[in-house]
Amino acid sequence: MKARALVVVALVAVVAAPAAHANGDPASDALPFGTVFLSAQEPSSLPSGRALLTLTKEAVKKRFPVRVAVIWQPSDLGLIGSLWLKPQPYATFLGKELASFGRYHGTLVVTMPNGFGVFGPGATAAAKRALAALPKPGNGDANSLGDATVQAVLAVASANGHPLPAPPKQSGGTPTWVILLAALGGAAVVGAALFLGLRRWLTHA
Repeated sequence: MKARALVVVALVAVVAAPAAHANGDPASDALPFGTVFLSAQEPSSLPSGRALLTLTKEAVKKRFPVRVAVIWQPSDLGLIGSLWLKPQPYATFLGKELASFGRYHGTLVVTMPNGFGVFGPGATAAAKRALAALPKPGNGDANSLGDATVQAVLAVASANGHPLPAPPKQSGGTPTWVILLAALGGAAVVGAALFLGLRRWLTHA
């Protein structure tokens, strides 16, 4: 029994170790499983997030995988808030986390309001010069920071000899599938009302 208990403790320690090492860093939890971390937003809910999802898919086709972390506010850094407004040190930190625990060895692009960071095979001198030449993202909303990240990814890919097509302009309106579901729901409600009215009329006729 004692030996079995020791085995259980050892297994728990192995499972918990990666989570503990993540230092409460949200992007390091999200990016092993996806290509875009966009602050606290679901990437597909914002136009710039959808553009980044499209762009990172194109990057894989070009054999230049890229993942991005859009850090809009200090809380996006979790317990490592000391790296707020330090995009390059954070890119190095996050890139090493992803390599160690997410088995990701591609390029990482980080955006903060005051600039960009890059890590991995695409973090060449030419890429860093290209990022330095871009306008600072500024203190706009999360979607604006995502738009700046699109330009950063395009610049890094081009500087590494893997130009990517600019993603199509994304609409900020409600996605078509949501509109369709709402229309179908409305039609169902109207149909049910008509059916009940007809049945009531027939029973009282």
